[in-house]
Amino acid sequence: MMNRRVFLTSLATGTLLVGGGAAGFHLHLSSRNGAKRLLSYQSLAEALQEIEQLKKATTQISLEGHWSLYQHLLHCTQSIQFSIQGFPSQKSPIFQQTLGKLAFNKFLSQGYMRHNRNEPIPDAPELVSSGDIQTAFDALIQSIHAFDTHTSSLQPHFAYGQLSKNDYAKAHAMHLADHFAVMVY
Repeated sequence: MMNRRVFLTSLATGTLLVGGGAAGFHLHLSSRNGAKRLLSYQSLAEALQEIEQLKKATTQISLEGHWSLYQHLLHCTQSIQFSIQGFPSQKSPIFQQTLGKLAFNKFLSQGYMRHNRNEPIPDAPELVSSGDIQTAFDALIQSIHAFDTHTSSLQPHFAYGQLSKNDYAKAHAMHLADHFAVMVY
């Protein structure tokens, strides 16, 4: 059992490893986490600009980590779509209201997210390693536009719980920045 001081220190330093699900839920709250670039987007519009640059440079992109470019794009698209349609599974309400909320607030306060970029969304369809890259970029762009124009309630995030549209937009922008941070072109 972790004592309160160790727990709070681990939160402050970004070294907290929280078990949950088969693969575990890793919170790399503050470290560079293998990023080749340090990116931070204030909006989805900024992320769209980066997507257009990546789309043009597809054949020149080098990646860090285990996933292919195609898998990163599918994963980011899934995340945005699930905020509209609903995630396949949810962490417990207690997790969402405590550790999930702490992690999200930490990301908001520092202005960027660090997470395990090779971990799929729990119970999401498997991410195949290859496919048409331009189609994957287009699907990601379409998912952002669908999110921007969505006027109904959004679905709870699997780890953070219920978010306002503004907070979801920030979460998506930070999530995209963290994935794009492993890509150099």
